[in-house]
Amino acid sequence: MNYNIRKIKISENIDIVNELVGELHVSEKKMNDKTAEWSLIRDSYLSFMKDCEEESDGTFLIAETGGKPIGFIFGYIDEKDDSNFETGEDDDLYVSEGYVKKEFRKHGIYSALNKAFEETYKDYNIRKIYRYTLCNNHTMQRWLDRQGYRPVRIVYEKWL
Repeated sequence: MNYNIRKIKISENIDIVNELVGELHVSEKKMNDKTAEWSLIRDSYLSFMKDCEEESDGTFLIAETGGKPIGFIFGYIDEKDDSNFETGEDDDLYVSEGYVKKEFRKHGIYSALNKAFEETYKDYNIRKIYRYTLCNNHTMQRWLDRQGYRPVRIVYEKWL
């Protein structure tokens, strides 16, 4: 499959970002019924992402084929602060979001997006890359394991 990866600025490509992040959100809602409707949080979440891009050296990469966006990855620098309790002095790289449209999966697109994303930060002083995934997203967990990620913490929730 032929596709290319490029960096885009969220504020200049809000329709593309809305489409891709919205599809991710819908897919997450299928795995977690506590996920809010995209239409209810879209504006504030896209604003949050723009802020992370601008204030925390964020990167939004898209994969596209024939001019059509088919996947993305987004993350930013999470600077160490005085509340940190882990070893190391460098900043962390947080992979906040990532998604490939269902019909384009199993072609290595997400792996290519991730590789390009990590390459973007190769000259930074990064001590670790971290990300979250739903506990029932076994496909992502297997992929993360193959990439050298290891689970460190488990988040427990009690909805009231």
